[in-house]
Amino acid sequence: MNRLETKMSPCPRYEKSLILYSHQELGRKKVVSLHKHLSQCERCRGYLDELDRVFRIIESQDVPTCDLSLDVQW
Repeated sequence: MNRLETKMSPCPRYEKSLILYSHQELGRKKVVSLHKHLSQCERCRGYLDELDRVFRIIESQDVPTCDLSLDVQW
């Protein structure tokens, strides 16, 4: 397995938890379990690092604004 695959391939059982964790939306009991797993799993640590990197890039982008009000004339 190459370096990219390692980062992008978390353990299937933990993938959803890692995403929720990165958004600070994972319940406390699951956080404890995930921390234990992360202490032993390089693949999931790499995936979490990659998620954090991607989300930081997304958050740093300017989001175009648009006027959603419609000026409809009949």
